[in-house]
Amino acid sequence: MSTRWSCAICSRQIAWSELFTFYSKGAVHFTCFKETTISKDKSDEVKVLLDALEHELKMIVAYKGYITMVKNDDAKRLLEENEKDAEKHAALLTKLIDRHVMQG
Repeated sequence: MSTRWSCAICSRQIAWSELFTFYSKGAVHFTCFKETTISKDKSDEVKVLLDALEHELKMIVAYKGYITMVKNDDAKRLLEENEKDAEKHAALLTKLIDRHVMQG
């Protein structure tokens, strides 16, 4: 199933099953964002930030799956809060990378 977004880098539709994020130019596949970022800055620092971003994006996907599997309301709320935290962390990392590499 696809999202309503197309990737700002490759222009292909983004599927819900794919890792993706949002940066200054719009929605983007994580793989496109990573490749473009590394083509501009191959430093270890950027690679670490990209690894952290990928981890947060994978956690978002994992939490979405966990939420569908639990029936307990307290557990569901906690997992939803954790998902929101992962989304926040992913957004902050994306913004940092975008500002210092993609726009720099």
